[in-house]
Amino acid sequence: MKMCCIIFRCLVLLIMEFLPFLFGETIEVSIFLIMPDSARLNKKLKNALAESYYTDIIRDLKRSKTYSGVIKQSSRIIDTENPQDILDLFCENIFKEKVNTILYFQLHPTKDPTPNYIINMAEYLRIPVISWDSQFPGALENKQDSTVLQLAPTIYHQCVLMIDIMKKFKWTNFAIVTTTTFHYLEFTSAIEALVKEHNQRVKFDRKSRFNLLSSIVVNILPSDNDTVIKDKSREAFRRDNKLENRVFLLHANSHEAKDIMEVAEELELTGKDYLWIMSSFCVGFLRNPNAPRVYPLGSLGITYTTIAKDEYEEKLLENAIKTSVRLWVETLKEIYTYRNQYQISPNFSCESQQSLQQWRDGEFFYQLMKNVTLDKPTPVQFSENGVSQIVNLRIVNIQHLTEKYTTRQIWKEVGRWVPVESEIKNKAKMMVEMSGITWPGNSILPPLGKPEKRFFRIVTLKEQPYVYYLDKGAQENCVPPSVPCRVMKDKVISTNDSSLQNNSVVRCCAGLCIDILTVMSSRMQFDYELYEVPDRTWGLPDQGTGEWNGLIKQIQDHRADMVLTSLKITPKRSEVVDFSIPFLETGITIMVSIRKGNISPTAFLEPYDYPSWCVILVFSVHATGAAIFISEWLSPQGLNRGATPLREHRFSLFRSFWLIWAMLFGASVSTDNPRGVSSRFLSNVWALFALVFLASYTANLAAFMITKDEYYNLSGIKDWRLTNPYSMKPPFKFATIPNGSTEENLRKNHYNMYQYMQRYNRPTVDDALEALKRGKIQAFIYDATPLEYHAGNDNNCELKTVGEKYAMTGYGIAVPKKASYLEEINEVILELKENGELERLRRFWLAGACHMKRKRGQSSHTIGIPNFTSAFILLASGVLLGGLVLLMEHLYFKFGRRCLRKYDKNLCCSLVSLSMGRSLTFEQSVMKAMARQKLKECKNPQCEVSLWKERHSHDLSLMYINKLREQLESYGITPVEDTITKPQICDISLKHNGYPNTSHFRHHNAYKSVENRQESHQLDSYDSTPVRWKRKCLKRSSSYTNAVEVARDEISDKHKVRFSEGKFYIGVDNDSSDQETL
Repeated sequence: MKMCCIIFRCLVLLIMEFLPFLFGETIEVSIFLIMPDSARLNKKLKNALAESYYTDIIRDLKRSKTYSGVIKQSSRIIDTENPQDILDLFCENIFKEKVNTILYFQLHPTKDPTPNYIINMAEYLRIPVISWDSQFPGALENKQDSTVLQLAPTIYHQCVLMIDIMKKFKWTNFAIVTTTTFHYLEFTSAIEALVKEHNQRVKFDRKSRFNLLSSIVVNILPSDNDTVIKDKSREAFRRDNKLENRVFLLHANSHEAKDIMEVAEELELTGKDYLWIMSSFCVGFLRNPNAPRVYPLGSLGITYTTIAKDEYEEKLLENAIKTSVRLWVETLKEIYTYRNQYQISPNFSCESQQSLQQWRDGEFFYQLMKNVTLDKPTPVQFSENGVSQIVNLRIVNIQHLTEKYTTRQIWKEVGRWVPVESEIKNKAKMMVEMSGITWPGNSILPPLGKPEKRFFRIVTLKEQPYVYYLDKGAQENCVPPSVPCRVMKDKVISTNDSSLQNNSVVRCCAGLCIDILTVMSSRMQFDYELYEVPDRTWGLPDQGTGEWNGLIKQIQDHRADMVLTSLKITPKRSEVVDFSIPFLETGITIMVSIRKGNISPTAFLEPYDYPSWCVILVFSVHATGAAIFISEWLSPQGLNRGATPLREHRFSLFRSFWLIWAMLFGASVSTDNPRGVSSRFLSNVWALFALVFLASYTANLAAFMITKDEYYNLSGIKDWRLTNPYSMKPPFKFATIPNGSTEENLRKNHYNMYQYMQRYNRPTVDDALEALKRGKIQAFIYDATPLEYHAGNDNNCELKTVGEKYAMTGYGIAVPKKASYLEEINEVILELKENGELERLRRFWLAGACHMKRKRGQSSHTIGIPNFTSAFILLASGVLLGGLVLLMEHLYFKFGRRCLRKYDKNLCCSLVSLSMGRSLTFEQSVMKAMARQKLKECKNPQCEVSLWKERHSHDLSLMYINKLREQLESYGITPVEDTITKPQICDISLKHNGYPNTSHFRHHNAYKSVENRQESHQLDSYDSTPVRWKRKCLKRSSSYTNAVEVARDEISDKHKVRFSEGKFYIGVDNDSSDQETL
């Protein structure tokens, strides 16, 4: 029966081979299998190819009637490394048989270069290759001219699985251990690329970031024996291994891995805290479950075979052949529809004299094949670079097996790498499934992947706000966030301290750096001892010997593992220590002291510039005043060109100016307003202008009437006062702190400044700030951030940083050269930066009340008398100017009025100033006398009588003078006119208080005599005895200024009357001094 089946298959094959020729079909394609030199596998591979050819090609492809033509399959065993034999293979087999796809299978690792020859030749000719090679190095390459499709799990896949295992158990710190034999560059490159890709994806989650601590590469030659391999491994571990390494990824062949494990056990790297993950090259083909005794218990391995099944290799390759053939058939189906556009099989020949040309349609055939997705017999889905995304990898674990009182180590499968549904189209996703694991040390819990708490000695130095010292609490402990620290004895106030040891005592340290230290100790899991550097210097090399001091020397002498304070990163320091990434930016800046400033004496003028004041106060005021007066002079309702008497409308040029000034400053004073329409309109316009002027002036005056801080506003480190201090008298003094990075920078770049400031340098920052406030120095050059802190937290806000920052750098954490924990420190700092914690600490520690006030524009200075100088100067100037005007007024009345009266015949001065005009007329003199008399009125009878006598005598003298004048005129003699004022008697209407009513006066009869000749005659004939009352007589007003006319019936008995010189005076008390009474 079996023979019949074979015969039937042969007949079918013959019919199918010759059938296309009968119908004229000429398409011929072939698939070619290249096999390794393994007699045990050759028969199995050939049978698998033949079976696949029948099932997939004959039964499926031909029966589907989608393809007809000559389809062949052939195979060849490669047993040579000669390139010429490889060329013969292509010429004699591949070219002649119209092969358009090559299958290459290499199950075991080999150093034979033959696979590379075949693949490179096929890629050059653009012939697609379906490969099953676990050593395939092109998984990371994205070659544009590649025509290889890889079905096997590659080194890259194993690296991805290792990373997934570490993700599952949160092992973020690890090391690579590899030899230089089997593609170690591909292994290390794949791990580094995957770590970089993962860290970029989770950059905001520092806890999940991977940290490749070290790469330990053992350089092995093919001729090295076990002893040499062990020696080289021991040297590599001691050179590159870091103390915190706990997870190792091992890639080497099984023989080299055993030697490496022996050395690792010798160096105590295989205990319960250490985990080893091995690649399939270390594990090998697991034909039996036994594991090498030198492999540590709990180690994990990766393999693509099962355990204890001898025929698994054959089944693996048979399955790969079936998958490859199925993939080829599906591609033929796809390309057959394009047979008129593309050449399905190449047409190469070695007999042609021309050089071989590439199969131009091979790229299209390769792309179609790469896009094929299979579900069976094995799931297949390729990536962009032609590597299968779905692979079958297993995870094995070394465990103890006890049988018949004997314990041995075995490999046990504990997990698989299985595909899961992916959210991204055309991209497979794999997931780790693990269970039943034995962990190192036979523990039931996985190792932490990082060391237990370490211990570091950390040296520091006081620098507010980064590190400063506090006294211990009442219970002799430090209240968080402060931590215990040991400082030098002379830094402590109390000398009796129980913690005194080696001239140092325990205090409490706090500050920004202490907060960072607290976070680092928690994240990096270490304990520490914090102490102050004994010489209390930052660290500079000696100019003669080059020996360092201070903080740097502590690191050099291995007395400290870390420097944590505001230590600046400089090139010279970086030569002897390693720095972390900067946790804060800084530079060199300059601090000066603020002197309490005074308001400028001309502050009230500063709202406008001087040209504006000239336009407003000189031109606008006087031009507008003159315009108002001219309009009033010409207005019929105003002065009407002088026709309106000044007594009726008192308005002049000076009164126009007074109106303008009063309106300008809003003064509540009495003013004379114009009557004309045009002059009133001009006055309203001026009022609007005055409103705008006062509003803008008042609004801007507040900005200038504030105290102005005075300080040396240096432009920077190259300011002329620093580069040439002797240009000022006295010389400009500035300082810094010795043995620091600032002094080092100045010594290197500004040597003259460095030499000059040596005499003024201060030992500490506090001393320098105190000297700055007291004026002993004018500037302090130091690190920017500490100075900004002191400027913001000064008690009286008397400090200020000025100028541009110089020599920008950063503060870093110093560690010894090649310290293994430096990367951990960097990770913590990056995490603090990215989550905003470092910025929060900076704002908390560096902010200050003075900064906030300056930001809001506030000033806390109290305004005193010196700050109000401008107002006092303005008042004093007004007083002096008033005194000068008073002096000029007296000079005018004493000297100027007499001269001016001679020239002012037309009363022009009254148009300019009414006061000046009145001072030149008789009426003004009378009014002044009357006003003076009113102000000097007597308050007792004796004074009144004396004053009455004097005034009565004066009246009689005037009347006698008038009588004499009339007698002279009767004789034809004209008397000479003088300026003596004549009395106004009986014919002038009186006001209530006895003053003459000036409205009856006119300018042209101001000096007219009002003597009543009839009454004068009656007075002359009067015999000085009271015989009878005349119809009219004279009486005195209550002010006794003038004798006035009164009717007889007005006199009553109740009035007290005095008679003298022919006149009756009523309303006067009688006393014994009077000669005649009635």
